[in-house]
Amino acid sequence: MPTDSRDRTRTSVHPAHQALIALLATAVLVVPAWAWTVAAVGVRDRPLVAAAAGAFGAALCAAVAVAAHRAATVHVVRDGRIRAQAAGETLEHEAALLADHLLPALAEGVRAGRTVREVLAAHPPVRHAALDRLLRAAGGELDLAARRAEHARALIARCERRITDLDRTWLPLLTARIRADRRAAAEAADPPPPPSGHQPIDDALTRLCDHVRDELLTAARRTDTALAATAACGARLRAGLETAAEHLHTLRETHGDRPEVREDLVEAGRVLARTVRTADTLVTLAGGGLGRRDTGTVPLPEVLRRATRRIGAHRRVRARGAEGVEVLGQAAEPLARVLTELLDNAAAFSGPDTEVLVRAEEGEEGVLLSVEDGGPGMRRREREAARARIDSPGGLQTLDGERTGLAVVGLIAARHRFSVDFGASAQGGLRVGVLVPRTLVAAAGPVTAGAGIAS
Repeated sequence: MPTDSRDRTRTSVHPAHQALIALLATAVLVVPAWAWTVAAVGVRDRPLVAAAAGAFGAALCAAVAVAAHRAATVHVVRDGRIRAQAAGETLEHEAALLADHLLPALAEGVRAGRTVREVLAAHPPVRHAALDRLLRAAGGELDLAARRAEHARALIARCERRITDLDRTWLPLLTARIRADRRAAAEAADPPPPPSGHQPIDDALTRLCDHVRDELLTAARRTDTALAATAACGARLRAGLETAAEHLHTLRETHGDRPEVREDLVEAGRVLARTVRTADTLVTLAGGGLGRRDTGTVPLPEVLRRATRRIGAHRRVRARGAEGVEVLGQAAEPLARVLTELLDNAAAFSGPDTEVLVRAEEGEEGVLLSVEDGGPGMRRREREAARARIDSPGGLQTLDGERTGLAVVGLIAARHRFSVDFGASAQGGLRVGVLVPRTLVAAAGPVTAGAGIAS
């Protein structure tokens, strides 16, 4: 059908031209006939015959011209319908080709990194001019979108690399410097330079790094201020409680022989001792110092008595091998605080009818104090977690729960070079060993068994 429409297009004549041709052809035939007819009649009838024949000839010419015009018009309309039908079929075919094959192939090729020209060269061309323009416009937009997507992926990868570098290198270094020296961190902890080829995202990341550094420095200053205020308040609270304890001791000496007040005074002393211990814990976690400072040397049994008096289950504590050993005054109160926490934990996690043993053993590296209980002990994972809290102690700003005993032990041990280890007790529970280095041991004599250190 497309071939017929092209042939008909070539042979089609405009209706006006066809009518003119028919008119001229008819006139060529009618004029001689009219002249012969007029000449054939007599002179008298010649005007009438001429007029009648001329009118008939003109009417015949007009009729032939009209018929030719109408026939040409019908022919043109038929050819137009055929051409429209063929064009519609062609448009439908090429539109289907465009939608089902060319556009998907173009999108896939652009995603694979091929150019629009390369993709179109591998497929039959689109003959329809409008569809061809549409295809090439769509290909141009896809190509532009692919370039933009590639640029965006490059920016994202660049941003991810730099953020990873900042997270793994710069931020840990910054936080470590802030903990060590805020002033040095403020002056030296600049973010690493961006990769080659400046991008706007680099400026945004640099501003973000500056903001993070300023916020961390501000938070560190506020934390230090809060911790210093907490330590100062805790120290004042501890001093007031110690004064109250002295007054309570005086009351016990004065009125301790009266049965109606003796038990009340003893219970008040225990409550006050626990409150003093809580204040000590607060001050220690806030970075403050221990309140009591001894001079000279302190016998180890005295250190054990201090620790034992600060817990509620003091009557369950038994000590062995503590006689004949003295520690330097600077280590006496810290060691008593460490033992207090360990004895309290041992008493809390063992039965009320079991004993808590403290063993003292002398070695080449110093004196090892072992606190043993008959409780359920610790699983391996729990011992590793406890050892981690001891080895990496933190203050109030890094506590991950309400249990503060091991944090206090870790802080004091780190300050005074005590070593703490965990193991299994001979009673079936937990054994915690505290090694006092020889540099803090004043004297060591023969190790003998000691009785209970209650009250």
